[in-house]
Amino acid sequence: MTAVGRDQPGIVAALTGAVYHAGGNLDDATMTRLHGVFSTMVSAQFPKDRTLAELRDKLDIVGSQYGLTISAEEIEARQEPEAQPDHLVTVYGADKPGIVFGITTRLASVGVNITDMDTRVAGGSSEPVYVMILEVVAGDLDLASVLSQIRTELDVDIAVQSLDSEAL
Repeated sequence: MTAVGRDQPGIVAALTGAVYHAGGNLDDATMTRLHGVFSTMVSAQFPKDRTLAELRDKLDIVGSQYGLTISAEEIEARQEPEAQPDHLVTVYGADKPGIVFGITTRLASVGVNITDMDTRVAGGSSEPVYVMILEVVAGDLDLASVLSQIRTELDVDIAVQSLDSEAL
């Protein structure tokens, strides 16, 4: 399920309530707010005797009440386990166009999968600093070397840290 709309109190409770009352159990969920706009992606499991139509009916009520655009789709469960993020990449630099594009293009070119990304502009308006934090699946790839050229091209600081999978 995905939902997007103007942020306001009660949205998460209403959405999760709709899933619960439709017989679902939350699996994974992420939620954020961007410039006052609420956005979420939720994965849930449902018993075989429940239908997607039941969930959609409950979500339609929530969507009308909160002014949200909501989409719910059935997806096939993965047969193989998902690779877990094994590195954290943090990027800091003067805010300018192309940072996300440059870093993500370089990572994609060597087969690195981005599992989570958070970006924001920090600092004051006179000296904004762009901050990007990525969780990635890179295996034994030397990410510091992979990112060294793009670091220079974009004039940003990049830190790479291994993640302990048990800590996640």
